[in-house]
Amino acid sequence: MNQISHAAHHVKEVEELGYTIIPDLLTGERLKQARAKCDDWLVEFTAKGIGGGTVRGRYRKGLLSITRLFDDLYTHPLLLDVAGAVFDPGDFRLAGAMIKNVVPGEDARDMHRDDGIYGESNGPSPSMLNTLLALDDFTRETGATHLVPGSHRWTRPVEQDHQYIMAEMKAGSLLMIHGALWHQNGRNLTADQERRALGFAYRRRDLQDRPPAAPELVIADLPAALRSIVQG
Repeated sequence: MNQISHAAHHVKEVEELGYTIIPDLLTGERLKQARAKCDDWLVEFTAKGIGGGTVRGRYRKGLLSITRLFDDLYTHPLLLDVAGAVFDPGDFRLAGAMIKNVVPGEDARDMHRDDGIYGESNGPSPSMLNTLLALDDFTRETGATHLVPGSHRWTRPVEQDHQYIMAEMKAGSLLMIHGALWHQNGRNLTADQERRALGFAYRRRDLQDRPPAAPELVIADLPAALRSIVQG
């Protein structure tokens, strides 16, 4: 399957299901390097524990200001092809990047739509196209993301108890989520397995970043291809 037909397959899934999974986007030494490096950047926050109480969650926002390790992923030709089809061609920007670690004992967050960040309901074009690159395996036990297929087409409010599927995938695979799709991270039921993911999003160009993807001084030093999709 060539890149054009490959992109068309994933675009069709995003349009019909509200999500798609691209396997093995990051492999081998690159994946090992990302897994080793990301722990240096993570900071602790208080997350909801399963069954009540709290656990020490871990995350880091603002990766564009911290590392150049993932620059080529943000501008990966396949991802740009998919984003260019879901949005109007050329009418999107990178909205920022972060690492999120769903730690052992961390509870699920509420079912939600990412488009809510911009205060918009679902429509023919999403406000954003979110991505999660698995740095660890996404499994039922570690809290693989819950998805409600087709919900990006619905106009009713998000329901917290709706039936869902789990986006189980191997480390190095990437999940793309339509901004109007109902989804949530799952519970990490394990005692010792983390579920780390690199998250970044593409958003419509006419929408303002909340917050900006990176300070102007950082943007000025980015590779040209990346700078072109970060600047407004």
